[in-house]
Amino acid sequence: MSASQQQEWARWFQGKEFSQDWTSPHFPVWARVLRDWRGRAIDALEIGSWEGRSAVFFLEFLPQCRLVCVDTFAGSPEHLDNPDWRANLPEIERRFDANTAPYGGRVEKIRANSVAALDMLGKAGRRFDLIYVDGSHRRDDVLVDTLLAWPMLKAGGRLIWDDYGGGKQLPDAERAQTAVDVFLDLHGEARTLHRGYQVIVEKTAAAETRPSALRRRLRKIGRRLSRF
Repeated sequence: MSASQQQEWARWFQGKEFSQDWTSPHFPVWARVLRDWRGRAIDALEIGSWEGRSAVFFLEFLPQCRLVCVDTFAGSPEHLDNPDWRANLPEIERRFDANTAPYGGRVEKIRANSVAALDMLGKAGRRFDLIYVDGSHRRDDVLVDTLLAWPMLKAGGRLIWDDYGGGKQLPDAERAQTAVDVFLDLHGEARTLHRGYQVIVEKTAAAETRPSALRRRLRKIGRRLSRF
């Protein structure tokens, strides 16, 4: 990452208000994976927005992007368990609104639980080029959000999961990694572009359909589920 790139990214956040920064370490990977889209008008969906730091990056890095942001702005159990994060909860939505206000109609905020919001978007026939799954990081929540979001991702679209590499000390039910692995075992149409703390995939036009390949995937899923 060059110094000029760092300076450009820093300018995007000047005058904005944030209490946390869980996001900027991912910027170099996002820039690499999304750089071929900088001149495209794309539709993006973000599940979990907090104060809008990731939203600002997508809106700035993809200047023709239209972004749907889904969040309850009430926090999750992990936020409620942390005194510092809990103290900031009353200001989270106000900060999100202020930080994204300069982008006007390019931002659509949906203040709702992710399941309700994704169900509504799916029934409305909405489709997206980019989806960022960063709501709850619990296994079952991540899997449900992904299963609801995936049909809305266009062929050639890209999906980013946060926190794949996080919470290694936690029980399986509280980790995102298992949900992502199970989903990828089932979906051969997901081509991995990046695997690290986050996982980024591209949705290819066709999935593997050979019975032997399907049986292999189902056996792998069965072995994973047997550990729950």
